[in-house]
Amino acid sequence: MLLELTIKNFAIIEDLQVEFSSGLNVLTGETGSGKSIIIDALSMVLGDRASKDIIKKGKDFAYIEAIFTNYSERLSSIFKENNIEMGDLIVISRDIRQDRPSITKVNGRTVPASILVKITDKLIDIFAQNENTSLMSQSNQRDLIDSFGSAEHKNNLSLLEIKVKGLNRLIEEFQEKSKSTLDKDREIDLLKYQIEEIEDANLTDKDDSDLEERYRFLNNISGISNNIQESVTLLKSSYENISIEDMMDKLISLITEILDTSKDLEPYYNELEDIRYRLKEVSHSLESYLNSIDYSEEDLVNLESRINLVNNLKKKYGNSVNDIYKYLDKTKSRYEFLNNYEKEMKSLEDEISKEKNECLKLAKKMSEERKSISKKFEEKIQKELIELNIKNAEFKVEFREKPLSQDGIDDMEFMIVTNIGEDFKPLSKIASGGEMSRVMLAFKSILAEKDEIQTLVFDEIDSGISGITAQIVGNKIKKISNCRQVIAISHLPQIVSVADSHYVIEKFQDENKVISNIRKLSRNDRIKELARLIGGINITQTALKAAEEMLTKEGE
Repeated sequence: MLLELTIKNFAIIEDLQVEFSSGLNVLTGETGSGKSIIIDALSMVLGDRASKDIIKKGKDFAYIEAIFTNYSERLSSIFKENNIEMGDLIVISRDIRQDRPSITKVNGRTVPASILVKITDKLIDIFAQNENTSLMSQSNQRDLIDSFGSAEHKNNLSLLEIKVKGLNRLIEEFQEKSKSTLDKDREIDLLKYQIEEIEDANLTDKDDSDLEERYRFLNNISGISNNIQESVTLLKSSYENISIEDMMDKLISLITEILDTSKDLEPYYNELEDIRYRLKEVSHSLESYLNSIDYSEEDLVNLESRINLVNNLKKKYGNSVNDIYKYLDKTKSRYEFLNNYEKEMKSLEDEISKEKNECLKLAKKMSEERKSISKKFEEKIQKELIELNIKNAEFKVEFREKPLSQDGIDDMEFMIVTNIGEDFKPLSKIASGGEMSRVMLAFKSILAEKDEIQTLVFDEIDSGISGITAQIVGNKIKKISNCRQVIAISHLPQIVSVADSHYVIEKFQDENKVISNIRKLSRNDRIKELARLIGGINITQTALKAAEEMLTKEGE
């Protein structure tokens, strides 16, 4: 439910705040007072495109804020997905500036228009007489009928969408394979060559890095051997009649001689012993490594040939051995397909035929369900139209079969007759504004029974009606307000008199500017405003008495 609306610097509104109540809220006011501007502001905070032109002259910003009670579990997932805090209230604000893009926030968090619309679509529905395009769309009409379906029907809708997508993928695959087999024999030869070339190479993971490392080693084997040999020589051979090992032996011997008389030298002695041992061990290991080197010129030539082979395959089929084998798998699959082309295509055709039959079976079941739903829907709309004083109205849902698609095989269109002797025509062809208002109200009445949207806004949908029809429309709107909050802009006394809360929008001239304001009316003020609607500018005692009687009749 919409609790509060705040509007600042919007068109002729400078600073306006209004608190709405449950039930039926009616807004009245003279022409040009700003009634529709309030609805425009509400629409903008709910997600309509923001234009800087609406900023009040002389101001650099406009601000709109709408506060709703949080009643719907359906919103929780949207809030969680977008890290929006969820509380007892939902506060939506829009700040429109001259020097920057507008900013929209939900509970203090900035949100893009796409997320805002997902939220507000579940909070409020605004309907004006000239805003009936959604029900004119045949796809929306089909969605409306589907919304009245059972859980099984809705599951079938989802299942059909999945199955038709799968069917379309199979058809695309069939078409693609059909196109790509124009030169089948030549492609088979090429694929066979590629498969043999990769398989004959017997590639392993070592071919990715170990080959290059081994090649670098063998290519530098002479230098490696020389360096190791020289290292061993330095460790073991004499230099000026003494080797490094001999030097260590001599050093340890000298320390040993004085160890008895100087115990403090014992740690150094131990460390020297360890160094001597490790030097001997290194010397032995280097000699073993040198003796283990197995090298021949033939090894180097073979290795170089292997590297060229692997690099050539990588250049053709992938940057690594793993990539090459992936390419091999795809090539084998394509090779098998082409070698068994007729069999494969027949199998694919059979699968397409099977899937299409299953989709058609499901679509026909859905079509039967839609026709059953439509019969009940027709009866409900017919009843509503008669109650709304379109006594000769007839309504039907016309079905035409169309090619299978994700939404089934039904082309559907709402058709109506409003006068005796006329033929059925599409809903969009209704000429009378008054008739269109009542037809849309009939739809809203039925939809109010099933959807969870708690706030409905009617912007002068009573245009073009009067007398008893106005009374009937007022009663219908009042009935809807028993289970939903309704906000209605109206000029008809018959509708205004049944309101639970009545607000008047007034326009004032203040120095060189025009200001629009809104206030909630007391009973006495309501009588005066109703009298104005009944009698015009000159309010007579007769008009006042009639207005008081209307309110008394409605329980005021």
